[in-house]
Amino acid sequence: MPENVKQTLEKLGLKEHEIKVYFTCLANKQGLFVAEITKLTGIKRSTVNLILDRLVKKGFVTFHVDGSRKLFSAESPESLLFQFEDSLNDLRHLIPLLHMAAGADKKTNVRFFEGKDALDKILTDVLITLKLAHGERKELLEISSGQDVFEVQPDHRRKFIDRRIKERIPLRWISPESPLARELDKTSKKEHRKIKFFDSKKYQFQMEVDIYADKIALIDLGKDPSGVIVENKLLADSFRSLFNLVWDHLK
Repeated sequence: MPENVKQTLEKLGLKEHEIKVYFTCLANKQGLFVAEITKLTGIKRSTVNLILDRLVKKGFVTFHVDGSRKLFSAESPESLLFQFEDSLNDLRHLIPLLHMAAGADKKTNVRFFEGKDALDKILTDVLITLKLAHGERKELLEISSGQDVFEVQPDHRRKFIDRRIKERIPLRWISPESPLARELDKTSKKEHRKIKFFDSKKYQFQMEVDIYADKIALIDLGKDPSGVIVENKLLADSFRSLFNLVWDHLK
């Protein structure tokens, strides 16, 4: 094993035996049983079991049950990169939230975003906030033009939708009727999404409103994206009630 590869994996938190087990699984794409990993690595079976438990929790290894035994497979390098990129982005966008802690006793916190990454930053805040929320406050309520979102953020599926689904964050979405929104509606059940439509010709709409936990996000989806996040429990609850009023009156 190249020394630089080993050093990189150590920086990611893997110990020597964990690296050995991961590489053994990576080299056997058909999957391996515990006994096979023990034989190939020369590590005690009891230790291999503990290592596999840790690697599964860290996301380096997955398994499925074959008969009565677990068959272990290594996650691909591309999958690991995606996982660590997500974690890095979460941490990067968490920094402003940590800086806000000193002002957490304020009744209202307001943050403004401008530029190409405005939508990225706001939607990352949505994911991080709802990841920690509970009950009805874990649900995302959204009014937006899906077509405009994808124009501003072409990889919206990877950056937001897939991550929301992974965190099992439910979404109720009020959308202008469009071919894209209708297409997304076909997979709504498995993607924890409910959609109601309104007439896009009668009601022009080129922005996004997100209501989540104690926050409201307003996003301009025009040529120069910008937005604002307002954190205020009373306002969020009032917007939530307003959303439900509209939702209940749509077919």
